[in-house]
Amino acid sequence: MTKRIFVFSAILFSILLSSCKKESTPAPAPTPEPDPTLTAISPTEGPKNTLVTIRGTRFGTSTAALKVYFNNVQATIQTATDTAITALVPINAGTGVVKIEKSSKQITGPSFTYHGNGWVSSMTLTGTVTTLNSPSGITRDPSGNLIICDRDNHRIVKITTAGVTTVLAGSGTPGFTNGTGIAAQFNQPYSIVADASGNFYVSDRMNNAIRKVTPAGVVSTLAGNGAGTSVDGTGSAASFAEPLGITLTSNGNLYVTDYASQKIRKITMAGVVTTAITGYMAFGLATDASNVIYFTNYFQNRIYKFTEGSSTPILVAGDTSPGNTDGTGAAARFATPAGITADGSGNLYITETGNHLIRKITAAGVVTTLAGSTPGISDGAGNSARFDSPIAVSADFSNNLLYVADFNNNKIRRIINE
Repeated sequence: MTKRIFVFSAILFSILLSSCKKESTPAPAPTPEPDPTLTAISPTEGPKNTLVTIRGTRFGTSTAALKVYFNNVQATIQTATDTAITALVPINAGTGVVKIEKSSKQITGPSFTYHGNGWVSSMTLTGTVTTLNSPSGITRDPSGNLIICDRDNHRIVKITTAGVTTVLAGSGTPGFTNGTGIAAQFNQPYSIVADASGNFYVSDRMNNAIRKVTPAGVVSTLAGNGAGTSVDGTGSAASFAEPLGITLTSNGNLYVTDYASQKIRKITMAGVVTTAITGYMAFGLATDASNVIYFTNYFQNRIYKFTEGSSTPILVAGDTSPGNTDGTGAAARFATPAGITADGSGNLYITETGNHLIRKITAAGVVTTLAGSTPGISDGAGNSARFDSPIAVSADFSNNLLYVADFNNNKIRRIINE
């Protein structure tokens, strides 16, 4: 009996000892969550607010648990799934790698090329018009559509905000005929300006006339009779000698550079033509928010300004000697400045056919080069971009864009202007 008790006690002790050993064995460590992977981005280049898709694995679906960076600048995430994130490129991101951050871990992916200030691209035209021939004038209508003087095709072309291009007016052959759409004729329509109602005013160079085009494409002649003289008068009693640049003041007056007569002419909406400035071979014209009128003096390589009622222009920048020098006022140099536009902050933007550049002039007269270099055709940033005789410029300041009529390249170019 004693032996049985001893054996039973030994077995019980062994069981208890074994149980204690099992309870003291630590549980295995949990398997760590695998890190996310970042395999691709699309697109790989673009300006601010470009929607980029980032592809990889194990992102999760919570946007709050993720961060995305472009060149170390944090982006706004739009959506997230386990394999794809969409994010908006932040302003002034610059070119650099894309990173994602999850649970304090950063994963680095491919590089994104940022299209920032001075980035030039070429517009692709779709619709019924796919090519231009020496575009020389450009403006925007109240809806943001571009309106182009397709000079050597003798027509006015409309480019919608979606890039769809159609003929607004002009038959495509030279002539001097009023009418609607392609029933109307122009002969080298050179420059164009829009009013608040969406009507357009065109300097019809070889017809020596100023034409009006309604939003529906109805063309009429506001002033001029085809004679290449320079006579003041009303409507067809007035004459011009190669009208080129055109601008509109808030008072409803048009100003036109009458190139061959070396005058700037004033035209009321009733078609009354008078001479405002004499003795300057003016080319492009622009009006700023304060109703100050600016013009490029083509062969004197200068930029001037004047106010309505004044006959004495004031020098803004440039010297009679051609050159390519940034600087302030008369210390700056231009070579045949042509197109000009003004923004609401006192800045001017100039196209130079001689230097193939886009220049900026601040309200203080400081001249810098925004884009361009030697003649050619290439997109890119700043001086890596190429133009060939850029002749006209228009601004979309709400979207930080400039549009340039690139004359010899037969292109409309777009410049980011942040």
